[in-house]
Amino acid sequence: WQNPLDSAKPGFTSFNDAGVETEVGEFLYSMVRVLKPEHVLETGTHIGVGAAYIGQALKDNKQGLLDTIEFNPANHHNAQNRIEKLELVGQVTCHFGDAATFLPVEVRYELILLDTEPQLRFAEFIKFVPYLAAGGFIFIHDLHRHMGQHDNAEHGFGWPFGRIPEEFTNAMAQFDLRPFHFSTPRGLTGFYKPHPEDYKW
Repeated sequence: WQNPLDSAKPGFTSFNDAGVETEVGEFLYSMVRVLKPEHVLETGTHIGVGAAYIGQALKDNKQGLLDTIEFNPANHHNAQNRIEKLELVGQVTCHFGDAATFLPVEVRYELILLDTEPQLRFAEFIKFVPYLAAGGFIFIHDLHRHMGQHDNAEHGFGWPFGRIPEEFTNAMAQFDLRPFHFSTPRGLTGFYKPHPEDYKW
């Protein structure tokens, strides 16, 4: 793991120690360019790094909107300023508030990124999966392939994500969602929601 923006060395880089890695931002940009989504959701805007990558991709697509949610007033303000300076206000709506109380209105998202506090993300996953369009993707940042399910001498089992909820496990077992993982420094676990037109083996 390299220091933020240390592009002189090989490996991953980051703008800070909280947002998505630079390469993950580039990956999200590419995902949006390929998927051409109409609607994208992000929880945990932080200072707007991920939102900027996604918003720029939507702008380059010439279609699509991002809803991004942040509960910290200072982070929300900084993110809003970043989006305005990058001239992405037509693509990105920065919502101030708790993702737990955010309710999409008659929207199905083709791409969702969950990036709030780790202990909240499984609950957010359960909440927002019903809003995921068939053929869509949902990602949990900071989650490695072990899904946080290991003992921790200091904090106990499954810290900080907690135990995988039953609804989560059932969705995987019934192939309602198909997981995949990227071995980034902070972890990135994705899930694909099958589409009715997918080839059936």
